[in-house]
Amino acid sequence: MMKENAYMHILKKSLFLFLIVILTSENVSAQYKYNFKNFTSDSEKFINQPAKWESSDWLKLVGAVGLTYGAMHIDSFIRTSVLKNNEYKNSIPIEFGRIWGEPYATLAIGSGFYIHGLATENNANKKIGFEIAESAFFTSIITLLLKYGLGRERPRENGDPFSFHPFSFNSDNFLSLNSGHTALAFSLSTVLAKNTENNYLKAIFYFPAIMTAFSRVYQNHHWTSDVILGGIIGFSMAEFVTKLHKSKSALDKTNLPLQNPINLIDLKIPLF
Repeated sequence: MMKENAYMHILKKSLFLFLIVILTSENVSAQYKYNFKNFTSDSEKFINQPAKWESSDWLKLVGAVGLTYGAMHIDSFIRTSVLKNNEYKNSIPIEFGRIWGEPYATLAIGSGFYIHGLATENNANKKIGFEIAESAFFTSIITLLLKYGLGRERPRENGDPFSFHPFSFNSDNFLSLNSGHTALAFSLSTVLAKNTENNYLKAIFYFPAIMTAFSRVYQNHHWTSDVILGGIIGFSMAEFVTKLHKSKSALDKTNLPLQNPINLIDLKIPLF
């Protein structure tokens, strides 16, 4: 199993590699240019988005904070209940959940879609890969800010869910809130789910993310409230990115001819 203190290093390296892939495609001709220029434009929208929030958006934020805080009061109870039978912590389903939330899983899947889209001039796959990368980037920014800003102590330390050490940069033990694995897992799963109309596939895509959330609690790396907030962040960032590109695609389609890739179960993955 990967050492927990290596997570941040791999996360930063994965995000850097994502940007390299996107940057090198800057001059590649395509119907829709999901490249570095598009990324910088979307990043500006991401930064300015709170200024455009309506009352419903602020209510969602308050709801997320309230749900997380409320869950903190039952964190100890859930942890005690879950860890009563911890013999399967290294089982295949639990490890699969952990791996789905690792930065290299997002990197591999996102890069696979993006590079395949470039190689075959298939904008559907290029779009999916780009959205995975962009959503992961925005998710990671929020995750890192919260982790270091709040400095919540991990459950494996002293078992106190209300132990915080803000701005602790020297120890991974104070980076519990929110769960980075869960945030990335839901970011990845949500982008995949948003790019298919098949409801069965949507459910299949979310299953690994749910397993990631459970594995983080079951392996005693996070509190339940950590994974709740992580899931909300990952889902929200993916929804923001996919909605942004959906509106762009709708606008572009009024002026440009469409490609017709060979689809695989609605997800727009051509086999050849």
